[in-house]
Amino acid sequence: MKGIIIVFTLTLLFSVAAFGQTAANPEADKKAALGVVTQLFTEMAAANPPGILALGTPENQLVAIRKMRDGKTKVEVISGDAFSKMFTNKEVLLREEMYAPQVEVEGDYAMVYGRYVFFVGDKLSHCGVNQFNLVRVDGTWKIANGASTIDPTACNEKEKAMKPDPAKWPAAKAQ
Repeated sequence: MKGIIIVFTLTLLFSVAAFGQTAANPEADKKAALGVVTQLFTEMAAANPPGILALGTPENQLVAIRKMRDGKTKVEVISGDAFSKMFTNKEVLLREEMYAPQVEVEGDYAMVYGRYVFFVGDKLSHCGVNQFNLVRVDGTWKIANGASTIDPTACNEKEKAMKPDPAKWPAAKAQ
């Protein structure tokens, strides 16, 4: 009986220690995962394709669910490389802001999602929902894939009243 109690106690101690390691600092993981998505928006605004690519896994992709002017929906699967090349024009400032992001973390997986607004210059272009899946690779969060709705008619009243926040765009200020 003593042996069973010792084995049970050791198992319990190792289980608690192992749980503590996987959930050591969930808030830091959430902050780091959100930081990658925020950096993506900064790199997009800076028209920096290499910076965009560096934030993702080699095989990352985006699914864009685009509402067309004729009311139809177009679904596009865009590779990370093709996506990064959409942001090369330094003449036009493109800014995306996810204003109330939610972050979930489970071990080496994180999901960042929420509504966003997209500005061309200081003009609101469209709104929608972003969702990014991130994986921790060698201790660093990387974007594995994402999905976005893109709809110029989907902005709610709160979003229509929003203006780009210059404090969020240090890289864009230098242009």
